[in-house]
Order: sequence, then structure tokens, then C-alpha cells
Amino acid sequence: MPRTLAILVFEGFEPLDVVGPFEAFLCADDEAGNPLFNVGLVAATEGPVTATGRLVMTPRWSFDTLPHTDILLVPGGDGTEAVCGDRAMLEWVTARDSEAEMTLSVCTGAQVLASAGLLKGLKATTYWKCYDWLRSIDPTIEVMEGARWADNGRIVCSSGVSAGIDMALHVIGRLHGQTCADTTARAMEYEHWPLRD
Repeated sequence: MPRTLAILVFEGFEPLDVVGPFEAFLCADDEAGNPLFNVGLVAATEGPVTATGRLVMTPRWSFDTLPHTDILLVPGGDGTEAVCGDRAMLEWVTARDSEAEMTLSVCTGAQVLASAGLLKGLKATTYWKCYDWLRSIDPTIEVMEGARWADNGRIVCSSGVSAGIDMALHVIGRLHGQTCADTTARAMEYEHWPLRD
């Protein structure tokens, strides 16, 4: 049975934070070619959501129709600051996190997790221009500057934009083995981090 993986979208999300990991998890198959993840976007409603650059995406699920979620992914982007101040959104993230096997963030999605109180005392990384912002939300976070991702076991954060692909492949490797992660990267024609000989 594939794990259900929901990627949160909101006004002003960063497109590659979403579509990079989406593609990686979508390409991950078992040896028989069966998908390992049931991937979809989720938003407050099922109406179109506009990303940075005016890219418009339509979520598969709303908050009300989302099935049980094994993995939640929170992206970053210009709209993150508004999400960090949206109490209802943060409560939704906290509730989904409490039910999920794993919670992931890309870029300033870490600030959303921090604002929801989910990164207390944990390692995290975020977009390189935003380390101090993350520290200001919760000084107990160990901010790993320059790290491609920070893995706490159940909660994994990646740095910005393209790093979300590397974090997704790391998670695929953790859950299904490095050969699966390598095969997924090959399917994407992507040289994943860290590069190996």
C-alpha cells in the first residue's frame, strides 16, 4: 500500500519547493513498478492556488477531503510569512503532524513548522537568507547553516528550492533503500546530492 504524501500549498508558495519533491516521490516505484507514494497537493479549499511567479495549481485535496496522511510536506515561498501568522493554518499543520509518520519542510517551510512549535530543540535548515528569521521564531532550534537537509528522524527540513529534491531522495532512501533512491533519481535524470563516483 503506498504511503499518502500531501504537499501543502498556499498563496505565494515557491513552485520548485513543491514540484521538485512531488516529482521525486511520484517517480519512486518498487521493483515491480508499483508506486510507493500516493502524492497530491492540499490546500484550504480545492480552488486554484497561485504560486510565486503567478503559476497556478489546483490542489487534489482540501483540508476537509484529505485522507489519512502518512507524510506531510510544507514548502516555502513569499507567502510563508502570512502562513506563519495564520493561527488556523498552524493548528491544521500541527494536527496533521500529530497523525503523520513524517513531516517534511522545504526552504522557509521550516519557519511554518517552527511557528507551529514543531521544531523545538531540533535541527533544521532553511533558505540561506533566512537563518536569522528561523532563529528569531524559536531560539532552541539548532540551525544548520549550509546543510542541504537536516534529519531529525520524524521531521526532516531542507534548505531552499532545489534542495527539496535532494531531501525527497534522502527520505525515499531512508524508507525504501538507497538503490530505490538512486533509481528514482535516474528516472528523473537528476544527479542527486551528495554526488557520488
